[in-house]
Amino acid sequence: MRTLLAFPLLAGCAFTAAQLDPPLGQLARWRGADAALLAAEPVVTPCPADHPACASLHLLRAEACMGLAMAARAPGATCPTLAEAPHLACAGAGYAAAVGLGAQPAALLAGNGAQALLCRAEVQAPAEALASAGAAMTLAARAEPGRAAALGAWGATLRARLSAGAARCDAVHQAQALAATLPAEVQGRVLADLALLPGCAP
Repeated sequence: MRTLLAFPLLAGCAFTAAQLDPPLGQLARWRGADAALLAAEPVVTPCPADHPACASLHLLRAEACMGLAMAARAPGATCPTLAEAPHLACAGAGYAAAVGLGAQPAALLAGNGAQALLCRAEVQAPAEALASAGAAMTLAARAEPGRAAALGAWGATLRARLSAGAARCDAVHQAQALAATLPAEVQGRVLADLALLPGCAP
């Protein structure tokens, strides 16, 4: 009889723990879960900054969303199509939250978040794309130096494409400065994109 009673008692304890500590309960459920499940379920709120599970939750969801988005790319494409915009938004927000909560390696995760936001910006309406590009450049500044420059140049080029007047020229000059630190092949692609934008002197 004792053996028969043990399982319901243990199950009740686990259920109570999840109720008393929702972030920890969610983390326990997410360990080893399918990426689609993680992407579909937001991180529990509130998830306090000082809770040991919260950085892991945001990172797990970001990685799941990024994996689903990038798996949907056409062969050779840098970014997926508009259909993956929700996964890109999820990945960008999740990486930003995880880095903000101290997840490591911060530089790699910041670069991943910037890439997700830039891919999202490529398929957004202009106003939203400008906001995404700005958020991406903030994250890109925390990436590894070489990757930070490449992502920053991409973001600045996007902003130049979407802006006008002085704002466009400022973005063009920022992209040119970042491109100057990149390998010749990558630099050439950035400068070719910028050359299509009229009205800004070097």
